[in-house]
Amino acid sequence: MGKKKNPPLSAQFEALTIKKQMKILAAKAASSKLYYREIIDEFEKTLLHAFLERHDHNVLQMSMQVKLHRNTIALKMKKHRIREKEKKARE
Repeated sequence: MGKKKNPPLSAQFEALTIKKQMKILAAKAASSKLYYREIIDEFEKTLLHAFLERHDHNVLQMSMQVKLHRNTIALKMKKHRIREKEKKARE
């Protein structure tokens, strides 16, 4: 009888809930040599990039979805040196 093939680890990880994925990442981060603040800052920066891309760099739209004031988002972008998307040239 043929053995069932297991899906690749990336597919297995993707199938997990976000909370389970975060537990795995938290355990990995805790065993790394990074400081707590470095881990939190990197996560925040990555999350900001993802939300900005999702909302086409529309900070107001993003702020309404994530329930965070647009000025707070702007401060976090400044902290992480994330630039606003260049405005498209008007034709």
